[in-house]
Amino acid sequence: MEKSYLNYMESTPLEMEEMIKRTPIAIIPFGALEWHGEHNILGVDSIKATEVCRRTIEKTGGVLLPCVNYGAFKTMNFPYTFNFSTKALIKMTKRMVKQAYGMGFKIIVLITGHYPLKQQKQVRRAAKMISKKHDDCFALGIPEQAIVTDLGYYGDHAAKWETSLMMAINEEFVHLDRIPAGLNFPERGIQHGIFGWDPKEHANKEVGEQILNKIVDRLSFAILKVKETRSSEPFDQIYSNFKEAMRSLRKLKNLFRIQGIKDVKEGIAYLKWSLFKKKKYNPDYEYKK
Repeated sequence: MEKSYLNYMESTPLEMEEMIKRTPIAIIPFGALEWHGEHNILGVDSIKATEVCRRTIEKTGGVLLPCVNYGAFKTMNFPYTFNFSTKALIKMTKRMVKQAYGMGFKIIVLITGHYPLKQQKQVRRAAKMISKKHDDCFALGIPEQAIVTDLGYYGDHAAKWETSLMMAINEEFVHLDRIPAGLNFPERGIQHGIFGWDPKEHANKEVGEQILNKIVDRLSFAILKVKETRSSEPFDQIYSNFKEAMRSLRKLKNLFRIQGIKDVKEGIAYLKWSLFKKKKYNPDYEYKK
C-alpha cells in the first residue's frame, strides 16, 4: 500500500526512493533539552516542533525527519538544561540541508520549537543558503510562531502559549498545580523560568488546539503552494510577514503587552537579572514592589 508520507526512522530505502520521486518534501523539527518550569516536561521544544511537523507532513506528504533534540544554544541557566556550541550547530544545520538536497528533496522545511534570535537565524540562514544555491530547491527555516503572530502568539517560554500547546498535544504533560498563583513577571521568570503570560491563569487546551491547528493549516498550505507553483513566493511571504510582526515589538508597550509584563518596574527588574545575574536560576528571589 502506497503511503502518503513517511517517518524517516521507520522507512525502508525503497520507500524513501519512491517518496522522493513522488513527493520530494522533507520537514525537520528542531528542539531543545531545557527546563520549562516545574509544570511542564523537559522536552517541550522538541515535542512541540515534532508535533507541528508530523501534522504538517500528514497533509503535504513527504518525509518527516527525526527531531534535532541536541539542537539548542543560548539556553537558560536553569536545572536539567543542555547547551551546545553555536558554531557546531550552525555547521550541522547547513550540512543537513545540503545532504537532504543531495538525496533529492526539493522542498526542505526547518521548524524550530526553541527560538532565541540566534536559533531562528540558524534555521533561516541554512534554508536561504540552499535555496540560493539551487534554483530547484525551496527551503524555509522558521520558529513555530512565525505564521500565527496575528493571533497573538509571538513566542514565550513555559508561559501561556507553550503550556497551552503542550496541553493540546497531551494534557498529561502539564501540571499547573505545581506552580504558585499570583506571581508577577520577574517572579515567574527568575524563580520558575516562565517568561510570558502566567500559565496558571491563561493557559488552556482550547487555546493550544487553536494555535496548533492554525500553524499546521498555514504551513501545509504554503508548502503545497510552493510545490504547485515551483516558486519561493509563499515562503518569502512568511519571512516578510514575520519580520514585520517582530518589528512591532520595538515599541516597549507592545513588548510588555505580548509578554505579560505589568509595568516598567517589572521590566527593569527582569532586565537587571538578565544583565547582571546572567539569567541565573534563583528560586529564592524576592521582587521588591
